[in-house]
Amino acid sequence: MNKQSQFLLLFFLCVTVFSSIRKMVGLSPGGSQWDPRSTLRRYLLLKYLQVLVLPSGNTLVSSLGMLGSMCAALLLRLPSVSRKASTVLLSQLAWADGLVLLCRGLAALPVAMEGLGQGLLAANGHASLLFLSCLSLEALLVTLCPVESRGLRTASFARLASTVIWVAVLGELAVLQAADYHGDELGPTSLPGEASHLAKLVFQVCQQVAPLLRILSHGLGAALWLINAYVHYTVFYHAPLRRTCSFH
Repeated sequence: MNKQSQFLLLFFLCVTVFSSIRKMVGLSPGGSQWDPRSTLRRYLLLKYLQVLVLPSGNTLVSSLGMLGSMCAALLLRLPSVSRKASTVLLSQLAWADGLVLLCRGLAALPVAMEGLGQGLLAANGHASLLFLSCLSLEALLVTLCPVESRGLRTASFARLASTVIWVAVLGELAVLQAADYHGDELGPTSLPGEASHLAKLVFQVCQQVAPLLRILSHGLGAALWLINAYVHYTVFYHAPLRRTCSFH
């Protein structure tokens, strides 16, 4: 993607975020009644663009995405927004940007934690992609088999899927961080007795598992990227978004 296309997409993200903020604080012109579902649809489109199109390491992109997630998290707490599967997944997608906020906080500390900060940004990207995949699957089920899939598209299944995603993402982060810090002066050599032996064993296992975990993560990420792009252009693009994923 060239710089001109990236600039246009960034401009769209800025307009979407600040338009949502203006509506939230009651500055929408004309005094017409505001429907939060339209803002949530724009937020979903914003996250698709951020995760699938724009560069993940861009500070401005991640900051705008985090700002949009804060607005979405506030909207999802409104009484007019029901607790369906799509809203549960969307709320978890918004909470995933909390990892970006934590990374920014670590960067402000005097202690050097660059490795952990990069790991948090990577975990944010993986969590966002997985939650977007769940939303794409929900939209695909609504489009292809709305009646048959009604038992699967429930808030309880969405919460279960969210728990599995968080366990997988945070587990990957812990393993990769343990593998990167293996042999560091703060490592297991400073622990006494059996604790030192056990810690050495854990660090060695993490170091051996880390390369395979990185390969699986990159392969799964590429597959999910293709699936999300396909669903976005075949379902969201060709069908009205309000019919494929409802936030009400």
